[in-house]
Amino acid sequence: MTADRATEVRSVGSALAEGTSRLRDAASPTARLDAEVLLAHVAERNRAWVLAHSEAELGTDVAAPFEAALARRAAGEPIAYIRGFKEWHSLQIRTDRRALIPRPETELLADAAIAEIAGRLARNDAPFVVWEVATGSGAVATAIALHHRAALEDGRVTLIASDASADALELAAENLAAHRVESLVTTAFADLLGPAGGLLPRPDVVVANLPYVASAEVDARHGSLGYEPRIAVDGGPDGLELLRRLFADLPARAAARATVLLEIGEGQRGEVSALAPPGASVFVVPDLAGLDRVLRIDLEG
Repeated sequence: MTADRATEVRSVGSALAEGTSRLRDAASPTARLDAEVLLAHVAERNRAWVLAHSEAELGTDVAAPFEAALARRAAGEPIAYIRGFKEWHSLQIRTDRRALIPRPETELLADAAIAEIAGRLARNDAPFVVWEVATGSGAVATAIALHHRAALEDGRVTLIASDASADALELAAENLAAHRVESLVTTAFADLLGPAGGLLPRPDVVVANLPYVASAEVDARHGSLGYEPRIAVDGGPDGLELLRRLFADLPARAAARATVLLEIGEGQRGEVSALAPPGASVFVVPDLAGLDRVLRIDLEG
């Protein structure tokens, strides 16, 4: 669909057909789905309505924004940035180029953190600190806060969400506020666990989805990597630079017998496990595809 065509009255069906063709020509692997999602977004309808109303007419108030959205998608921009949100863990997370787009696999990290907190709450009444390092959009911290609201409100759990990017931290604060849990989470501008034991308490549970993509892969700018902030994806020459720094900090910065939950990339289990401090116990949590996705490291007391 060209800009001129966008000024005409079109049907939903014809707009979808032309949009799909355009995105297919741009090498989108999900061209039809992308077109449906974008049309539903600009029409302020759900995708089911779009699929059920192929004969409905689209005025210029929808056709023109649809053309603009198609142009952005054809250039490679992620759907989540075009729409301004990502549906993740049954939540609507605001997304823009200030932070990494939450991935489906990161839901496993959130679930592992929620389960770890629940287990600690069940074992004893002693208060403890949970710290999400590199919170990005704040998606994981938001999910934790919503699930454990009561424990956060009564002080049994303290939840910290930090990031080394002021822009990302601003977006995280917006997501926490949008879900009405901003008062339950302490946000901090911090490089990994730098303030722990000083301005902020030592964490009993560390949760982190640190950048683990190798620099060369980031340079290739495939898919969303060409749009997401480099600080959120670049893990150095082998993808493990930030993870090494975090592990080096753990003995001095984390509480005794702390638990660390990390998202890792495919094939990184052995290398990351080898970075664990002496005496630590390492367990892996696979994703639904059977790939190693979350590592649980229990530090020695």
